[in-house]
Amino acid sequence: MSFQRFNASTFQPCQGFCPGSLVLSIHDVAPSTQETVQKMIDDLRQCGVSCCSLLVVPHYHKKESLTRAPDFVKWLHEKQNEGHEIVLHGWAHLRPVALNEGLWKRLMTQCYTRGEGEFYDLSYDEAREKLKIGKQKLEQAGFDLKMITGFIAPAWLLSREAERAVTDEGFSYTTRLHGVIDLRKAPPIFHRSQSMVYSVSAAWRRGLSLLWNEFLLRRAERKVWPLLRLGLHPPDWRHPAIRKHALAVVSRVMQRRVVMTYAEWMKKT
Repeated sequence: MSFQRFNASTFQPCQGFCPGSLVLSIHDVAPSTQETVQKMIDDLRQCGVSCCSLLVVPHYHKKESLTRAPDFVKWLHEKQNEGHEIVLHGWAHLRPVALNEGLWKRLMTQCYTRGEGEFYDLSYDEAREKLKIGKQKLEQAGFDLKMITGFIAPAWLLSREAERAVTDEGFSYTTRLHGVIDLRKAPPIFHRSQSMVYSVSAAWRRGLSLLWNEFLLRRAERKVWPLLRLGLHPPDWRHPAIRKHALAVVSRVMQRRVVMTYAEWMKKT
């Protein structure tokens, strides 16, 4: 099943937004990123942030199993008890290279996502199997699945069939780069909200990210978007300019918006 571009016209218009909200999500939460993620949480707490949505990968890069990392699991439970939300973020976060792919697909899967667009073009059955295993591993780690209501695909790339599988697995919401999708209704409701995110793999990408996110922030405030989203990745904290800008954005936005998790925001829509 090839990936279908998102078409907002297939969704109901959004209603009942919670005005003036900010969701901070930390991606790729796994045993190897735990130390950095804790630093990110500590830095954000200094800005007044008490809760984030933590995007957890149960079998990160097929090397780090959630159920074989008891210290990480204990830490993750502590974060949940502190008010942070646990979100399922793929299964392994990897998409194997396929033969005879077209130019567009190669650009998306190898250049844009660097091989990590795991749910980009999955079939319904493939996606549902990964979702089931991911939920099973979280449950084996002692998490109450009733409290894990969201699924966010790596790089926000989700085939149409995979999105149907997410719905059928009982998740309340998923997200795209350009919005949050309420899966509780049929058809789903699309809440437009561009996510700010940094690209840090090269100096030119970092420089462009700073300019682009500043533009997005100004546009969001000019249009008074009800929901502003900032997606952070552990590698962001290796670069002082990116870290400084992200924290400055949070401090600036918190003067006018209330920080909450995706799950909390969904309850208010």
